[in-house]
Amino acid sequence: RSGNQNWESRLTKMHSDDGTGVDSDTEGDLDDEFVDQFLTSKWQDGVETGLIVQWPGLTKSLHLSTQLPETAIAPLFDGTQWAGTRVWKAALLAFQYLQEEITSSSSTSRSSLLELGCGLGVPGMLWHALCTEQKKSNLEGESHRVVLTDQPSLLSQLQSNLHSNFPEDDRITAQALPWSKEGVLELLQQQKDITGNKEDFSFDICLNCDCIYEPLYGRDAWVALADVLQAFAEHSPSTLLITAVERRNADGLEHFLERLQSSPCVEPVQRVMRDDNDKHHVIEIYVTKGKET
Repeated sequence: RSGNQNWESRLTKMHSDDGTGVDSDTEGDLDDEFVDQFLTSKWQDGVETGLIVQWPGLTKSLHLSTQLPETAIAPLFDGTQWAGTRVWKAALLAFQYLQEEITSSSSTSRSSLLELGCGLGVPGMLWHALCTEQKKSNLEGESHRVVLTDQPSLLSQLQSNLHSNFPEDDRITAQALPWSKEGVLELLQQQKDITGNKEDFSFDICLNCDCIYEPLYGRDAWVALADVLQAFAEHSPSTLLITAVERRNADGLEHFLERLQSSPCVEPVQRVMRDDNDKHHVIEIYVTKGKET
């Protein structure tokens, strides 16, 4: 837990009062009332061991382990791996956007979802639960698919949580995904083989949440993410590309958007939501897709 507090403090100091995040003089951790209303922490001997996520309107709650294996303790203090064990406000607002905007019709016409850099995979798991419950009340339409992806070091925890919450359910899976054009093409071919589609496979939605923060993840991360989304725009132009991000000082978001839109295959990126009710946690959501030929 001391590692968590250390990084919460460092993240707080990295924010600024420039309108994108919190005041740099703000003390304390980054607890957020919006996030807390959906989460219940599980503790053992003073250490958080897991989270219960309950979303209004869904009968199923998620029970997630947040403990990393001992082999992952040392890398924890570089910050990036710890970030993958937290539930961030951007992830919950992204799911809220999906629930309110994408499922506004009577059935989930857009139902297959890929999550990039998913961490605990909460938006993808909630989306799977939502689609499952909607399909039970509306038997029309094809079965949905959800694929959660992240770096290999987080897969063990992710797959364990999937097995605990959705046992013997092959409609939701987890796997590592290199952020490269080759990784995208391999994934799409893999899904085509799994589903037995005669035509090329396309996800309806490709979601990433809070994957852009240059001081923590580095410049290479947002460059690779932009290149991956460009690859989806080129090879799967119907896929809705959704980026949800919490604004922080020098986060690199503007550079990311500029690079993403530099591809002739990408439609203009639209900011569809800005939540600044809490100046400490300003969230923005951007949407685009590929240009249809």
